[in-house]
Amino acid sequence: MTTPAEMLERVQQAGAQLVDLQFSDIAGGLRVMTTPVNLLPGIMEHGYRFDGSAVTGGLREIELDLFLAPDPNTLILTAPPGGAQRARLTCSVHRRESIPFAGDPRSLLERTVAAAREAGFDYRVAIELEFYLFAGDSAPDGAGYYGVGDQPASATRDEIVSALQHMGIAVGGAHHETGPGQEELDLLPVDALRMADQMLTVRQVIRSVAARNGLRANFMPKPRSDAPGSGMHIFQRLLRAADGSDALGLGDDLTEMGRFAIAGLLDHAAPMSAVLAPTVNSFKRLAAGHRAPRHATWARLSQASLVRVPSSAPSTSDLIELELRSPDNMANPYLALALSLAALLDGVERGEEPPPPLDENLVRYDDEELARLGVSELPRTMGMALDLFAESDFCRNALGDYIFDQFLHVKRAEWEDYRRQVSPWEHARYGG
Repeated sequence: MTTPAEMLERVQQAGAQLVDLQFSDIAGGLRVMTTPVNLLPGIMEHGYRFDGSAVTGGLREIELDLFLAPDPNTLILTAPPGGAQRARLTCSVHRRESIPFAGDPRSLLERTVAAAREAGFDYRVAIELEFYLFAGDSAPDGAGYYGVGDQPASATRDEIVSALQHMGIAVGGAHHETGPGQEELDLLPVDALRMADQMLTVRQVIRSVAARNGLRANFMPKPRSDAPGSGMHIFQRLLRAADGSDALGLGDDLTEMGRFAIAGLLDHAAPMSAVLAPTVNSFKRLAAGHRAPRHATWARLSQASLVRVPSSAPSTSDLIELELRSPDNMANPYLALALSLAALLDGVERGEEPPPPLDENLVRYDDEELARLGVSELPRTMGMALDLFAESDFCRNALGDYIFDQFLHVKRAEWEDYRRQVSPWEHARYGG
């Protein structure tokens, strides 16, 4: 743990001139307040007052005085090419009395992690993040899966990894994915709050590095109808807080608690989709298949399953991970991890067994056959997901009334706006 005094000393020694105070809105967008470094000691003591309507996710209806509370443990020192040294701190959002704001996604995740700790668990996650690099409207190279790729894509990938390592963000690796211009970045396991904080920075680093190399980073779940979609796979570990032992597995075998945790993820998968896959475009990725889940299943081998239990490696001390494959990069990382953890804990508390694993490739089955097997389907559209979300007591309890209602309000408006649009496909189909 870093104290405010230790953090301030590091900033002073680095000669930083500017400080970026970053936070997340409810929809997952990065918000930043930049301030001169000389104000930082006062900000650490009293917070920084700002218009809290910035947290609502784009619908500014009323100004609300709130305070940014920087976390000294999140300090990142950067020196952009040609720019001055600057500091970056991730903030929680508080009310005047230093009470966490009910609409702050970061504070929600803090509370959820604390509840898991009280229940005796330590929640850690790794993330596989997929995205595209475009040169104008085209891909910069056509390298295949794990291909080397051509300049400038390979140089961009190298620079992203180096920049993140320099910032203290642990990267497991990066490689070319299956789509033309598609990349994957693997982030090593850390505690959930740190991972969510990192995700705000990682996306911005990818965008900035791509732009410096003449490319455009695209995080859409399905940027092209003829190319694979991009996901944000979450690899979840649940450890016993008392001794750090694995609560989900013993070697390669799932424990009873591990099976209960899977059941929790499957049971709440449909309403959780509104948060884990929160855009119109998200469901075009899920509907297309290609290793994206369309049904609430689990398996060890099938990459079309919602939850996969990958084989553990010796370097991970044989820890079991539950890979959740439905989320994408449009998801708010704080809300996504808070809901995922809440689903795991709910499954453990209820103690119900999941259905048998379905390791076959799901594209072999039509919907009628899957229904006969008792496999439930994930929502097909954002509208369907929002309807299920609105009726979910689990999601409301996990997110709290403020975030639940505000998220639903923002996303309903987004869905209605989409429904009014006329697409090029409609002109091509009906305009002749």
